[in-house]
Amino acid sequence: MRQTRYLLVLLLAAYFVACEKDLDTAEWKEISVIYGVINQKDSVQYVRINRVYTSPHDDPLNYTQVNDSVNYPQEIFEVFLEEYQDGELVGEPIEYYPVDRQKEPGLFSNESNCVFKTDKEIKKDCEYKIRVINKETGHESWGTAPVLGGVSIKESFSWERAFYRVNYPAERLPDYDGSLDPTEVHEYIVRFLYWEFKGGETYYKYVDWVPHLLTLKNEDSVQMFDAYWEYLAENIEVDPNIKRQARGIDYMLALPGKEIQNYIIVYEQATNPHFYPEYSNMSEGAGVFGSKYFYTYFGLQLKKRTIDTISWGRHLINHRFSDSQGEWH
Repeated sequence: MRQTRYLLVLLLAAYFVACEKDLDTAEWKEISVIYGVINQKDSVQYVRINRVYTSPHDDPLNYTQVNDSVNYPQEIFEVFLEEYQDGELVGEPIEYYPVDRQKEPGLFSNESNCVFKTDKEIKKDCEYKIRVINKETGHESWGTAPVLGGVSIKESFSWERAFYRVNYPAERLPDYDGSLDPTEVHEYIVRFLYWEFKGGETYYKYVDWVPHLLTLKNEDSVQMFDAYWEYLAENIEVDPNIKRQARGIDYMLALPGKEIQNYIIVYEQATNPHFYPEYSNMSEGAGVFGSKYFYTYFGLQLKKRTIDTISWGRHLINHRFSDSQGEWH
């Protein structure tokens, strides 16, 4: 949801900038706006592509609800992700595949969306390049971004956790220019981590909850509640062939990388209401490709009674989580 919000801001910025630059031209000009984020603590990476036009003789806001003025058909694009270490390409480019991801109604038409995703694992200490190719025109846009943070999803399962957040050291600090004080950050993610066991394989899984009103700034907020278990039940599939084991709950801060920070800084400059400043790190196109990171400032260890609540409670009893004795039912 937060990524969608940033995207709308980005599209609006691109729309008005295009208008400002080309107001006196006599022809329409099509611009592709690309928004992509990589996050090594996400199991899936998304890219969204939108179309905007300069409007020499009309108000561009008249066209935001015209679907083919703001959205492309997915089939005309190919999207690739390349991984670099020390400036050298590692392996083959990873292709994104189209996904049906519905956007909430708003300023722009949501009749269709041009969204792609990949489950490529993002690795620390690497740089990534995104390539977006229009198959109809042959035009290619690209952008690069380093990875923010230093802990993968799998590594986060091995942390030592605590029952109470009292001067307890969280994960090692990332190389980040902004504040890591939870009282100064307004974007939180509460992540429930668990293992799945199926066919002799172990899978590292999680469910994220983004609180809207709860600020998570006091000790009482680390206590779980009935509605939370209901939320987990709705987001974890019931499968009698899968065994599960709860690992813990991570309280995380959503940190934008420098590319996204730069855009936010530029966008938030005081300007008149008819002009939006421009920032883009995409070559031969417009938009932002950047890194994001979920920094865990506190890892909650689950008490035995909590583990039993997950295993035997009315919401998750059919999801086959083990109890505090390590038994499944």
